[in-house]
Amino acid sequence: MSLIEKALSLAPPLRSFDGPLTEDLVREPGKFGLGAVPRQLSPDATTTAVCGYCSTGCGLNLHLRDGKAINLSADTDYPVNLGMACPKGWEALAPLDAEDRALTPLLRHRGHPEDDRAIDWQSAAETFAKRMHAVADQHGPESIAFLSTGQICTEEMALLGAFAKFGMGMVHGDGNTRQCRATAVAAYKESFGFDAPPYTYADFEKSDVIVLIGSNLCIAHPIMWQRVLRNPHSPEIVVIDPRKTETAMQATCHLALAPKSDLMLLYGLARRLIEIGAIDGNFVHQHTNGYAEFAGHVAQFSPADITAATGLPETELNDLAEVIASGQRVSFWWTMGVNQSHEATRTAQAIINLALMTGNIGRPGTGANSITGQCNAMGSRLFSNTTNLLGGHDFLNADHREKVAHTIGIDVDRIPDRNSLAYDQIIDAIDAGKIKALWVIANNGSHSWIDSKRFNRILGKLDFLVVQDLYTTTETAEHADLILPAAGWGEKDGTLINSERRIGLVKKVRRAPGQALADFSIFRLLADAYGRGCPEMFAEWKTPEDVFQILKRLSHGQPCDISGITEYQMIDNCGGIQWPLPEGSFPASPQRRLFEDRQFYTEDGRARFCFDQPRPNPEPVDRDYPLCLITGRGSSAQWHTETRTGKSAVLKKLAPRRTFLDIHPKDAAALGIAVGDRIEIRSRRARIEVHARLT
Repeated sequence: MSLIEKALSLAPPLRSFDGPLTEDLVREPGKFGLGAVPRQLSPDATTTAVCGYCSTGCGLNLHLRDGKAINLSADTDYPVNLGMACPKGWEALAPLDAEDRALTPLLRHRGHPEDDRAIDWQSAAETFAKRMHAVADQHGPESIAFLSTGQICTEEMALLGAFAKFGMGMVHGDGNTRQCRATAVAAYKESFGFDAPPYTYADFEKSDVIVLIGSNLCIAHPIMWQRVLRNPHSPEIVVIDPRKTETAMQATCHLALAPKSDLMLLYGLARRLIEIGAIDGNFVHQHTNGYAEFAGHVAQFSPADITAATGLPETELNDLAEVIASGQRVSFWWTMGVNQSHEATRTAQAIINLALMTGNIGRPGTGANSITGQCNAMGSRLFSNTTNLLGGHDFLNADHREKVAHTIGIDVDRIPDRNSLAYDQIIDAIDAGKIKALWVIANNGSHSWIDSKRFNRILGKLDFLVVQDLYTTTETAEHADLILPAAGWGEKDGTLINSERRIGLVKKVRRAPGQALADFSIFRLLADAYGRGCPEMFAEWKTPEDVFQILKRLSHGQPCDISGITEYQMIDNCGGIQWPLPEGSFPASPQRRLFEDRQFYTEDGRARFCFDQPRPNPEPVDRDYPLCLITGRGSSAQWHTETRTGKSAVLKKLAPRRTFLDIHPKDAAALGIAVGDRIEIRSRRARIEVHARLT
């Protein structure tokens, strides 16, 4: 059997590449865990899947005609979104019909586009293997690397990470989730002992105080904001953000602190809570470590210090402390406004400390709750072999390496005993000539990475660049030597894990165009072509659901244990399943939170107070650069580099047509800027022309 025949045989018979979906196991509405049964799916029926854009993980109904999805609607029964969807979700099918879809493998000649030529999958796989072999054999295994994503299925991530690191011998491979999640993950690991967001979305509806820090839910996570609006308790909604965001406009209290002063504010708030006696002493004594040291640390941050750093009057700090102290169920939420700052890990832990010291953890309507960005950032963190060894294990732990090797039946020596370079370090290593070949999957760093001119210059140093994506027109694909055409959401099967730890299904409801294959099938095809033991190593990894069964074994005994999920159909029947779900158990409720037993994932079962001295902004304003530029999501209709959302005519109409800068009227007046003026912004790295919007 040829390699391409092997690839085409990987899909289950009911989801063949040779034709439309003909039957499926589908969920009957309202039957979560209560006896939903398989039934025949007619060519004009409706099936379900979770959205593939952001981490909210909404459930969608996919309406079929002649076995192909032609329309969709929000799933009224799914416990995440309860019949709601944002514009991106409603338009999820549109990007699949784009004219610039990658239809066939493409061999490119940099600087000579006239010599580009389409090739078949057999040739593409052989080219990949031959050139990767050549680089690795000449320069060593550390000379090849991959940059992955939070946008593909968990099973695909696992196969990629295992093939690259165990099969190809790569030491270095990371994902773009590093850019948005690394700091929150580090904070959770140090404070709780594991990367463990504790909440469920139902907590939005059960809190009497909701504190949002660096989070513009209305725009970035609109379905979560809808859950806030369902809260029957008339909650106090506090927004801590330098900008008067759409969410801040709806809040009961907006603290417009100076940029980069979050950590000072949170330490000052902790001191004030101690002063007014708003501490849950029993919880702190029985379930935490390090409180006395933390209390001593925050004692140094006087109200005057906080006012000087944040620009907020002391009365606002005192009022916030009183609001938190009076709450019975206080939840603290944060996202990129915290995660992408220069001292983000300690800022996240300062939020966690507030929840711990007030006992607002493990109960309905409480929690220290980091909101994820991408649809499968959590799958990437736990199962992609980038920041963790498969299943939330540790590359540095010999016992973990032995467990993983035994579970998947490989020699332990094939598992790296050290962590990968991080995304930015991989880029630096290419610049330094240490990494010679790079494989990029569903990742558009040429557009999104800071200092894109440098990024693109560095790509030019590579001996071999492979880009695997839906489109040939991404900025990164323009630099590729080899383009591998991938299927998108709706054209393949697998699972995603959302912000609240809920595993949901995506399903193949359309045939990918041309010769495009699911990422899973591409990885299998390349592994077979690569040789050197890879075909035998991944003999069991035949289908996404086969890999899901492997991931169950890998997660057994871990905090993220999913060994109790028998099969994909169980996920569908239950409306998604939050981890953990150990073997032999069943989700008692569609909504479950962590730490209800007050036991954390540390060695002694206690949460830790983590803290440090604030650090100055590494790039403060100065005479040459007197303004501080901060960023935020501008539209619910736009996503990342618009690789997909830019293909929808509807979403293009809903998003701003021009790039704009929000500027305060006082700053604008001082600079002679009027509404709508075309202005140039310059930083130390780049410049851009935008239109001014005074606010």
